[in-house]
Amino acid sequence: MWALSLFFTGTILFSLSYSFFNGRAAYPDTIDDNEHFSQFIHEKRLLILILFAFFVTLNTIFKALISGPLALGNSYFYLFGMAIAGLVLLAYIVFKSLNFKENFSTKALFLFLMIWGMYVSYNPSLRFQFISWMVAFGILITQNYSPWQKVKYYAVGGVGLLLFFTLAGVARTHNLSQLSLSRQFQLATARSDSKADQNMLDGFMMVLDVYPNHLSYSYGMEHIEILLRPIPRQFWPGKPLGGYHNKLGLNDLSQGTVGISQTIYGSFYGEGGVAGIVIFSILYGFLFVKLFRYSMRYDSDMKWMLKGIILASFIPILRGGDLPGIVAFLMMSYWPVFVLVYMYNRWLKKRVYPLNENSQPEINHKFGQLWRK
Repeated sequence: MWALSLFFTGTILFSLSYSFFNGRAAYPDTIDDNEHFSQFIHEKRLLILILFAFFVTLNTIFKALISGPLALGNSYFYLFGMAIAGLVLLAYIVFKSLNFKENFSTKALFLFLMIWGMYVSYNPSLRFQFISWMVAFGILITQNYSPWQKVKYYAVGGVGLLLFFTLAGVARTHNLSQLSLSRQFQLATARSDSKADQNMLDGFMMVLDVYPNHLSYSYGMEHIEILLRPIPRQFWPGKPLGGYHNKLGLNDLSQGTVGISQTIYGSFYGEGGVAGIVIFSILYGFLFVKLFRYSMRYDSDMKWMLKGIILASFIPILRGGDLPGIVAFLMMSYWPVFVLVYMYNRWLKKRVYPLNENSQPEINHKFGQLWRK
């Protein structure tokens, strides 16, 4: 009961914090529109194609380099494959910006790459990999629908997402290729009814027993570890292991690691007990407001893609676990998009500020205001 009370307390504080800051945060001036974004995508479609080739080549090499436990220096070789989520979104953006009459072969190529990326992302051992693009993809394709239409499509999409997620759990113990569709559905329904994927409260209760009885509160160090986690263990042999399971020696790293999702409030509790839940729930409400406000800088498909990424990221963050590992997973999933955002901002700046006094900016003055502030 105590765990459930803390869970609801964190959720209520997060919601109130988001509502409070959302009502007071100013909306930024927009700096683009779909015309300019489409022009940018047309110019960079070859680069996006090169990113696909770079990903396939390097991911193949990294998989061959994996030897030994992931927790002891191989995790980023493994996580590099998560970038397929960002590449799927970029492929869709290019596909949408082209028309079959003028660019049939290019549009067909990116359609193939998008479908291929969707297919290879469905992995039973990495179930959030396909969710990372499915949620953002849904936000993108329904951007122009009415609120009521969005509710209907989100409801249907949510049911389908839950089914695929549960079926991926079934695939951990069964070979789906040897099962009929009806049998797959039956097993997925049985897994859902068993609540096998809904153990977050159990994981949170375990955290309440660990801190401070077996481990001291980390007082913000788990969040600091987000910055330290990317340092390769080859350069820092004594780098502390993440997650309380590893810190307590509950995992046999030579056989892999196990753990139960503890929700984000489990991470907050490990940072400082009840006070940690209160403080970080409020801070995260503010953080998500700032992230959504950043996406509002754009008045193009970029805005909806970023919104979709933020919402997709919220799912693994809320489910919780090893917070630095989750952030690493998200960064590795979306780095192709982040590269594109950086390049797009530079592209826009060049058109806001002419290269010489005689040239004229391509974007009107309302887009230039934000850069001059």
